[in-house]
Amino acid sequence: MYLEHFGLRRHPFRMTPEDDFVYMSQQHSRAFVYMNSAIWSPEGFVVISGEIGSGKTTLLKKTIRSLDGNLKLLHVSYTNLKSDDFFRLLIHQAGIKAETDSKVTMLFAIMDYLQMMADRGTPVVLAVDEAQNLSKENLEDIRMLAGLEGLGGPAMRVILLGQPELKDHIRKIQQLSQRVKLFFHLEGLSEKETGEYIDYRLLVAGHKGAPLFDEAMVKDIFAMSGGIPRVINKLCDGLMMCAFSDERQVLDRRDLKEIRKDLLGDEPAIGNSPEIPTSTSSADFEPPASQSAPVSASGELGDTLSRMAAALEGIDEKLGMLLHEKTGTPPPQDSGNVKPLSPGRHRSN
Repeated sequence: MYLEHFGLRRHPFRMTPEDDFVYMSQQHSRAFVYMNSAIWSPEGFVVISGEIGSGKTTLLKKTIRSLDGNLKLLHVSYTNLKSDDFFRLLIHQAGIKAETDSKVTMLFAIMDYLQMMADRGTPVVLAVDEAQNLSKENLEDIRMLAGLEGLGGPAMRVILLGQPELKDHIRKIQQLSQRVKLFFHLEGLSEKETGEYIDYRLLVAGHKGAPLFDEAMVKDIFAMSGGIPRVINKLCDGLMMCAFSDERQVLDRRDLKEIRKDLLGDEPAIGNSPEIPTSTSSADFEPPASQSAPVSASGELGDTLSRMAAALEGIDEKLGMLLHEKTGTPPPQDSGNVKPLSPGRHRSN
């Protein structure tokens, strides 16, 4: 591969989720805080939705790795299940046995387990990835289990992650929808965040040279990807592979036009494709509109979580300072809440 060619220690743009590569944008920071709040709140029940490749699974992996305390995690990542299979999976995750394989017997075994853990003061957290594939019966079972009461409140906390249709499935079950404490939707990154995301992944991968992706290239990548991290990864990896195969140290925007169909499997509509390498307006590549807006908590809980998320967002400022130190350029002047630009990339309004 091109790691040695570009002086990298690790692959910067892999498709598989790697939580140490996660770029904590403002919305990813909030989703991370909301998931943690579900884990440690007695009535925690959070739904995180987002487009394919928006970073949900990566955030969940980061959340799981950060867990530190007395709790039991039941993590379900395969969701094309019948109702009975869902119970079997929970029993396996919990490490308990049921006397028979009937759903009723398994249900009582799980209920007894949750009551035992509640009596011990040990929170049980159910985290389900790709939850949009759960059947209505599965969702009803989760609602029922989440409603069981222990000494300190509900015996099980819940985190559901899935594609945008997950919220529609939940809202069709009124009792379940009312039990959810927080809904949050992950949208695509902005153009500015797309550039910072690319720089961050390169930094984690060990890149120390001049920036590989200039402003015009970032604009094209943002336009083609809609700011979806997984698609950004595919395009960046393709550009670096092209340069490697040609034994070039410099990336070429014109390669995007050549690799788009191979990587994304589509043809740009006439009049909407960027004229590479001439300058284009990002308006020609309007990212797809979000299917639903973020919905967060209100009142005291919302204020507390917002402050926690704001603290996490400060990581970006530290990253900016580190990037400037790596390249030897002077750090940007403080301008309130404005995040520092990535080194070597000067964005115009």
